[in-house]
Amino acid sequence: MDQVSSWSRDIRLVSGLILLTFATTHFLNHALGIFGLETMEAVQNWRYGFWHSRVGATLLYGALIIHPVFALLRVVQRRTFKMPLREMLQIALGLAIPLLLVDHIISTRVMAHYFNVDETYRAVLRRLWPGRALLQSLLLLLVWTHGMIGLHFMLRSRDAYRYWRDPFLLVSILIPLLALIGFMVAAREAEQMALPPELVSEAQRLMFDRDVIWAKGAFYGLVGAFVLFVGIREIRVRTTRQITVRFVGHGTRRLAPGPTVLEMFRRFGIPHAALCGGRARCATCRVLVMDGNDKLPAPGMNEAKLLRRISAPDGVRLACQIRPREDLQVQILLASRLNAGAARVLEPDDAAGKRGLTVVVADLRAFSALSERQLPRELIGLLNRFFDEMSQAITAHEGRIDAFYGDGFMAVFGLDGSPTRGAQAAISAAADIVRAVDALNREYGAALPLPLRIGIGVHTGDAITGAVENDNLGRREITVGETVMVASQLEAATRRVLADVVVSEDTIRASGRSYAGTTALKIAIRGRERPLTAYGFASAPEIARRKREDASMSAMPAPVTVGEAEAGPPAEAAKGKAEERGGANGPA
Repeated sequence: MDQVSSWSRDIRLVSGLILLTFATTHFLNHALGIFGLETMEAVQNWRYGFWHSRVGATLLYGALIIHPVFALLRVVQRRTFKMPLREMLQIALGLAIPLLLVDHIISTRVMAHYFNVDETYRAVLRRLWPGRALLQSLLLLLVWTHGMIGLHFMLRSRDAYRYWRDPFLLVSILIPLLALIGFMVAAREAEQMALPPELVSEAQRLMFDRDVIWAKGAFYGLVGAFVLFVGIREIRVRTTRQITVRFVGHGTRRLAPGPTVLEMFRRFGIPHAALCGGRARCATCRVLVMDGNDKLPAPGMNEAKLLRRISAPDGVRLACQIRPREDLQVQILLASRLNAGAARVLEPDDAAGKRGLTVVVADLRAFSALSERQLPRELIGLLNRFFDEMSQAITAHEGRIDAFYGDGFMAVFGLDGSPTRGAQAAISAAADIVRAVDALNREYGAALPLPLRIGIGVHTGDAITGAVENDNLGRREITVGETVMVASQLEAATRRVLADVVVSEDTIRASGRSYAGTTALKIAIRGRERPLTAYGFASAPEIARRKREDASMSAMPAPVTVGEAEAGPPAEAAKGKAEERGGANGPA
């Protein structure tokens, strides 16, 4: 019991899924009570056909025994009970469910087996309504909530989960709600039926009471045995030797061997990340073992598979899977800060993931020359007006500005829709930005020594989105990845090709539209062997509405090859601008 084994976790997961499947079919059967008892009984016969078969019964009752036992083993293996609230809730629900579930199982399945008691819906509902209706409703909610928390823990670290998390939430609310409504409607119908009263013999009553006491006593006796084991173990480890664990950046601690490194983080309040709750389903709790790695046991099956999946280098381990027996030195690789004065850990953003997005990077040209000829107050006023216009152009097309930097910004499209819609919106926003700059030139033309010009790069591809937090800056939504870098280099190339907007071929293809007045380009991208095909717009992009314009696009001139562009904002904006400002063409 010193280490959470892979097979133990998998058995607990499979048995839990079997029980959740049974509960789902049972509650959906309840929901059919909205249409009447006859409908419930008809579907019940189909459901019984599987769950009362030899295979179904073996799976169900095996899972009913295995799941709580292995869940208790999982709890006992903890060396600290500092944990997020939702983990505490799941454990508490697991311990409370048998209080109500045992009575229900014995009064139906067990009594039907020994005394041939009627198990039909009309008979069971008459027994439950109205005296025990509240307890049965509470049992339904406890079982369902416990199962949904476990399912959420299993799925939340998967990238695809965020696409159907909202439908999952809707279904998880509707099923118990409809089940309770169907239960009440059908129970009232059963109560009004002219059926003879159900007789309960003294032998039935005695057997029911005895079996309930035995079943509850066995379960909570097992819980008590585990509690006693934990108490004896704590006494033993506190009177034996201690090891020294150094957490780089968070000091050194001495403690008895046994806890996982993740449990040490929780015990000592060290900021850390743990998306899956310590079940080896994510890699957010990974650490770099700087000293003592040779004295740790080899990774288990699930840990090794996950480390291979993220291409982890030597020395990287999952904090939730290693229980050091000797001195150790570790460095946290993905830290998550703690709320001031709070004991719980802020988990990484659930919405973080990789998806197809369109990124727009824009930057004012010749801004250095402009700033040297303007008074500071006038310059700041112009920038405020510029960014206000840019923000309106972006938000009008359902985009999000991720960063402002000096005289430029980066925006992202496609966060709430399809990649096609995001690409179309990004190009439309780029057109509005060009028009807004033209309008600013007309408004400020007499006061500006140079007309405002803007360069815009647009690219579509996979990008990583999420939120980062800092005690000083707070929470910020960010987008990173190669797509951002490519869009930045396309923006840097605008000054070389005399184009206001450069849009990659990937974005044009994703938009599903054709655009007039474009020039085919080949842009050399740093880090890529082949140049990127893109299209330059000398003014605001316009959709080709006539066949003649479509034909002119197909007969575009030969691609213009552009030299390798310097990396633009936001990654290397400061360095690129320092080298380029002051030139005849201005900054990228």
